[in-house]
Amino acid sequence: MKIRLQEIELGISDSSKSKLFYNSILGLETSVDQEGLKVFDSGVAGVDFNVSTHLPPKMMVTSFLTDNLQNVIDRLSASGVAFCGPKKSHLGMMTIEFNDPDGHLVRVNQPTDETPLWLKV
Repeated sequence: MKIRLQEIELGISDSSKSKLFYNSILGLETSVDQEGLKVFDSGVAGVDFNVSTHLPPKMMVTSFLTDNLQNVIDRLSASGVAFCGPKKSHLGMMTIEFNDPDGHLVRVNQPTDETPLWLKV
């Protein structure tokens, strides 16, 4: 099984305001600019920093990409960790969600044929 950090995503209320803030204050370049979703070049190849209206404001999610979601599900089940999913994400990936020991929301995604190319890198 391969797994890697994919993104850190912040839930926001206004994607245009957030885009302006991160562009002008931190100088981050926007690599994907969709309604309700702004993806910035984090400076680390293959790792995105996103702001999104798909999450409630002030919520943060750390996401990972894997080539074997079932293996992650098996590990969670064997360890007694509750999770939600698998379900299809808004970007066409199969995803599961769970909380780490401190309550942080973690997602693990597996790309599908419906996933945009920029997420399959």
